[in-house]
Amino acid sequence: MKSILTFLSFFICISCFGATHKDTIYKSQKLKGGYTFAYKRHDSIIYTCLIKDGKETEVSEDEADTTTPLHSLGYVYADFNSVFVLAIHIDADPIQIEIIDKKTGGTIMYGASPIYTDTVKGIMLLDGNHRRSGKLILYDFNTGKSELFIEPRETPCPCCFCWKLISLTDAELKIEYLNMKYEKVIKTYPRSPK
Repeated sequence: MKSILTFLSFFICISCFGATHKDTIYKSQKLKGGYTFAYKRHDSIIYTCLIKDGKETEVSEDEADTTTPLHSLGYVYADFNSVFVLAIHIDADPIQIEIIDKKTGGTIMYGASPIYTDTVKGIMLLDGNHRRSGKLILYDFNTGKSELFIEPRETPCPCCFCWKLISLTDAELKIEYLNMKYEKVIKTYPRSPK
């Protein structure tokens, strides 16, 4: 009897440890270029990944335990040919974004609060953060290049959603904001020649 129980215990252990566990897809979204953005579960964590032609690439470095809501890992804010914008917005905190390379799943650039997005022209104006804090970033998804502009300091608005894009041409960028007297002010920035 003891040998039968030993054999059964051994067989169960081999079955459990030898099995390949398939990750569970909670939710997915199709992206340009044949990619799929997915939220997946592996054991006790959830993470985001890109899937193309059966190959999976983990996105960014974020993962969470399975009790965490999916939106805490971000959502697709905008989709372009070779990159997409992952946005994370939790509670009253400002929106944080990452521009993600679809081939590698790596972050090209971090930013905060998108001010203006044009998916047809492939441009986005956003607040900078981390080492680009205090700057407005104009990112061109067609070229992968960005232009930096110093944010106005003469405003009571401490962060995020303080600026409104008035116009954008090849020669200049115009934004509107409130000054310290709560009056609307328009500031014009010359753009770098292409």
